[in-house]
Order: sequence, then structure tokens, then C-alpha cells
Amino acid sequence: MGDFNMLPLSLAHRIITAHAPVRDAWHVLHPDSSLGPANHPNERARRRPIPTADYNVKENGVTSDSVFNTWRWTKAQRKLLGEGKEPCVVPGDSIDKPGKRLDYIFLGTGDVAAAGSAGWVVKNVRVGMIERHPRLGCSLSDHFSVEATVMFHHPLATRKADADSAVHNGTYLQTQHSPTNSISGAAINGDDDPYAAQLRAATPTFPASANGYGAAPPTITLPAQTYDDILATIHSYTRRERSQRRYRALHFFAALVVWVGCLVGVWFVPGNFVAFILLLVGSLVLVAGTVDGLMALLFFGSEIRALKEFEWEVMNAKSGGDLSVEVGGDKVLDMSR
Repeated sequence: MGDFNMLPLSLAHRIITAHAPVRDAWHVLHPDSSLGPANHPNERARRRPIPTADYNVKENGVTSDSVFNTWRWTKAQRKLLGEGKEPCVVPGDSIDKPGKRLDYIFLGTGDVAAAGSAGWVVKNVRVGMIERHPRLGCSLSDHFSVEATVMFHHPLATRKADADSAVHNGTYLQTQHSPTNSISGAAINGDDDPYAAQLRAATPTFPASANGYGAAPPTITLPAQTYDDILATIHSYTRRERSQRRYRALHFFAALVVWVGCLVGVWFVPGNFVAFILLLVGSLVLVAGTVDGLMALLFFGSEIRALKEFEWEVMNAKSGGDLSVEVGGDKVLDMSR
């Protein structure tokens, strides 16, 4: 859980939910919630009405940039806040274009779901910390909180012995009180279980292990388009790093020329004051240029090499191959394939 600085169903969000595997607690109970602020391309494509502040908090799970949050107000609006001043109330029907969800709670059941009989479910989820500071009138943080109640749910209790054993072991079974769902041993109808759909969506596939030693770990793959999106992001970062390295190297050489020019100029300018100014300016320019030159020389190369290595790994994963083998406990590249 935390502030992930990503929008729902963005590339980073899809990677997390595909590889963990975990589920977004808010999206579990609000699958139709917004994909970003009202002006975001993904949200505009849904052709939904611009949400109000109340709707964003209750349905879209907005935790950042809400019009309710005083940390996002203009400087003139913030002057209305303070100790001893009248509280500034924002109407719930105010239009909230920039509000977005950046804070998440992810949950997963893991191996427990292998039997398909139990797992973690989201009982409720809400946006919290909307209240203001009682004395200063400002919001408590620049982000609201996201709060969820999760429950380890047993959808099937077909034998009283199972219930007695669970009680004996101190395990608390969450059950729905209905004629067909009781702890006394009556069979539970899965269709009547309000959490059955959550468990079905949360339970990964555990194929039988080839070596016969129980269940194998789940195989989680990303669609080809997601790999293409990752590669496009890598290429974008690579272009940026190369551009930054080039500009910083040019800055160093330009600073060197300016510094030499200032030294030469000292011989031709009248007065010590002007000479001092030239030396000062030349020294400052050289220091700034040297910092950028060192960055271009020492750091950007390693960043570009790391990106190229990551690109190779993503392309390998996309193709479904594995160009490495284990030799003596160490992973060694095998380029023969």
C-alpha cells in the first residue's frame, strides 16, 4: 500500500497486478471508477460526465488534487484559511476536474488460494482523512488516505467437522448468515456468496507440478501490447538519457570556452573591477560546466547500458525464451540459442 504516483490501469498498474499477482482493493468494489482526471485521454475516451467532488471521493476513490484538499488551492484561496478564521466549505457538487487516484491498497491471497476454497476479499473500501485540521482549517495532508477492510473468507463449509476443527484451532470463520450458509454444516450455495466472484477472480491457476511434488507456482504473463508499451517507455527514456548526455557534454565545452574567453578578456579590459567580474563569471561558468561534464562522463553511460539490458530482458520475456542457463549455481548467458 502507498502513494504509487500512477493512474489506474496505467502501464505500471497493469504490470503490478499481472506479476504480483495482486488486486487493486478500490477497483475490486468499484470496477467502473475513473482512469484518471477528467482531462486525461483515457478518461475522456469513456465519455463520462465531469465528476463532482463528492462523486470523485465516493465512487472514483480520488486521493490527490481534489478540490476538497486545501493544499491544492490557489495562494489567494489559502489566505482564507488560518486560526480564528471562518471555515471555508467546498460544496460537494463542485466540479472536480483534476482529481485523481494515486494511492493504492493491493492485496493477494497467494498459495492459500491454490485449493480454491478460501482467500482474502475486500469487505469495504473508502477514502479517508478528508476532515480538516480543527484549528487551522487546512487539510491534514496533500493526499487523502485510502482505507480498506479485508477479510479472509471461507466460501465453503460443507462439514460440521471442519467447523469444529477450525474453532478448536482458534481460526475465525467468516460466514454469511443465511439458511444455506451456516457454520452448522449445511452446504453453501456459491451463487449466494457475495464474495464468490471476488475469490474466483483472485484465485490463480496452479497447474500440477511435473515432478510430482505438489502444485507448481502460477504462471503470470503480460499481453504482447503491454510488452510493447514497456519497450516504448524504455526507448523514450533511452532517448532522453542520450539527449541529456549530449547537452551536458556540450555545456562543459561551452563553459570551457567561456572561461578561457574571460581569462583572455582580463588582459584587455580597463580597471581591476571589470577584471574581477570577468574572473568571477568565468569561474562560476566553469564550475557549472564541470559538474555537467562529470555527469555526462560518469553517469549517463551506465544508465543507458542498464536500459539496454532491461530492453533485452523485456524482449526475451515477450518472445517467451530464456537465454540463460544455470552452471554451478551461477546464471550464465547462453547465446547459442
